[in-house]
Amino acid sequence: MISSNSNNKIAENEFIKEINIEYRQYQVEIAKKCVNKNSLVVLPTGLGKTIIAVFVAAYTLETFPRNSKIIILAPTRPLINQHYGTFKKLLTIPEKQFVVLTGNVNPEKRTELFTEHQIIFYTPQTLRNDLVKRRYSLNSTCLIIFDEAHHASGNYPYPLIADEYLDQNPDGNILALTASPGASQKKITELCKNLHIRKENIHTRTRTDRDVKTYLKPMDIYKIGVELTELMEEVYAVIQKLLKERLQYLSQLGFLDGAAEKLVEKTFRKDLLKLNTELVKLLNDNGDKTGVYTALSVNAQALILYHMTDLIEQQGLDVLLSYLEKMREDAKKKSSSKAVKVLASEYRLYQLYVELLKHHDFTPETLIHPKYMVLKKIILEQLENTPDSRILVFVKLRDSVRNIAKKLNTTENIKTTRFVGQATKSKDDKGLSQKNQLEILEKFKQGFYKVLVSTNVGEEGLDITECDLVIFYDVVASEIRFIQRKGRTARHREGRVIILFCKNTHDEIYMRIAMSKLKRMNVNLKSQEKQKTVLPRSPVIQKAQVKTVPKAAPNIKPVKREHQAGLLTFINDHKPSTERKSQEKVIISKRLPVKFGLRKKFQKEGIQFSITNMDEHIIIYEKVLIQVYFSENFDKTLQNELSNFTKIFHHKYELIIIILDFIDFTERINGELRVIKQKVKEFAEKTQIQIVAIEDVEELYFIIKNIIENAHKMENL
Repeated sequence: MISSNSNNKIAENEFIKEINIEYRQYQVEIAKKCVNKNSLVVLPTGLGKTIIAVFVAAYTLETFPRNSKIIILAPTRPLINQHYGTFKKLLTIPEKQFVVLTGNVNPEKRTELFTEHQIIFYTPQTLRNDLVKRRYSLNSTCLIIFDEAHHASGNYPYPLIADEYLDQNPDGNILALTASPGASQKKITELCKNLHIRKENIHTRTRTDRDVKTYLKPMDIYKIGVELTELMEEVYAVIQKLLKERLQYLSQLGFLDGAAEKLVEKTFRKDLLKLNTELVKLLNDNGDKTGVYTALSVNAQALILYHMTDLIEQQGLDVLLSYLEKMREDAKKKSSSKAVKVLASEYRLYQLYVELLKHHDFTPETLIHPKYMVLKKIILEQLENTPDSRILVFVKLRDSVRNIAKKLNTTENIKTTRFVGQATKSKDDKGLSQKNQLEILEKFKQGFYKVLVSTNVGEEGLDITECDLVIFYDVVASEIRFIQRKGRTARHREGRVIILFCKNTHDEIYMRIAMSKLKRMNVNLKSQEKQKTVLPRSPVIQKAQVKTVPKAAPNIKPVKREHQAGLLTFINDHKPSTERKSQEKVIISKRLPVKFGLRKKFQKEGIQFSITNMDEHIIIYEKVLIQVYFSENFDKTLQNELSNFTKIFHHKYELIIIILDFIDFTERINGELRVIKQKVKEFAEKTQIQIVAIEDVEELYFIIKNIIENAHKMENL
């Protein structure tokens, strides 16, 4: 609940149900900085990125036409539903104006629902598909919120949506949210470029920043290493030898560099994946293909063997046995690759398979990874000390998720279940529907399940209640996934993170890489913030505040049109008064259609402006009034309306310009627009009303810019 202290009122915004929101100063400050600018907000999980998004939505609606739409995007349906509930709870907009649109909704129905609603929640693929099919336009959308914005790369829908949005609506705003944009400057720059965000519009906090740390509970991170068992080392050595043979062969063919004895130590999965791409490219080229086909197969075998070493290090011999069984079954299929068939017939792998089967039948405990025993001990101790604890265990592979959950359930006092995605892998590994996922989360929240064993589906965004303990059963080298995992704890009460790893293996290397990337990300984000003092700023536009910005050199040549001559005559004959009370060159009504892109153009050019709620559309230097009209025909009704409008305001302004918008005009018969323009010309000459017909969104901006620039020249004479 919000504090009764009057200083804590949240900006007195008509669109916010303040009684439902706890006041946090940093949220309000960040949100205000994001209004009318494309912005990226980077906050640790638990600091309320969604609340900031609600504020930005409310503040944005204050400066745009009242019926403007807002779109919220998130990667998963459960997360979209979560945002739907939050926005509906915190905004004063009627509930009937909210809608969730996913692939489950018929495309034709989506078009209808988009038109009828104002606050719209999407999965990215759904909106992308609709935009590609041109089912509707985004020209009335004032804000798109990209949650989990670190996905904005490659073929993910986010970049395409951002491009299409700004093409259709130059004045549209973007808000990107994430806890983990990437470690390197390159990744952060790519994200900003793909979502059209300037670097000075990045707003970030870390857990140690003074204004946020009081809202986060302590988080202790522990790293526990285990040793490979004797059996694991024996199996590992065999697979390493097989892998080394393949890498040496690739080296002899000239596709891998390095000393033969060091190839295994210095070659990682990413190197083999890169080589695969290069080999495929060679096949598609016209050059010599000697050895390329063989290298492709050998490289594919190396990737499979590399995966086997990962299974031993991270998951255990029981998971390796399952993998070998599946490989042998796949090798019998006609569609099986040559690499799989070669390895399935490899005698040394067959011997390993037989040996593991014996252990499975007589001593199954020897196949279990030693990490599991540590995991079990940690969980039992946690539940013994704090019986109401909620524990989340992250595991990379679904086979391991199933095995671990099954084993934990055989232990007294540990009530657990698995949490996986919707895809069904096999009869024994069925996916969970969205409904199943939500039911499991609710039971976890209520304490029916004390332990949740999850794949990466539980890493991102979902409101998986408050976890007292998060355990990484295996290590992820990605700093983004690392941040998402640990962000499940220490939000409202103290939490611990425990990372299990296998000593002296790639597992330990991955852990060090992730920790290093995490530190580097925070350094890079802070360096971006420091750049704000030297990079040109865009003005922060609020209802009652306009900040001065340095003017950029114009790089667009105005389009010269005959009908602008009257405007220039006015400018040359009228020097703007030096007694203007307002410092804004331009005042824009929030009722002006957003398709003209004036806000973004003014920001780019450094033109001072403010936005307010008024009947007049555009006021320049308090002396020129520009009003925009759209009509399918220039009939008597519109003519009377124009005459009445100019009579009402002609005493207040020295010049009134009527803009007739023919940008979206479609001729029903050939030559219709020419006839209408002739009627406009005759009416303007008869009434002495200054009327300009435009057919391009750029023309309105050029008219305003001409007035400002020529008036500025007169002031300097």
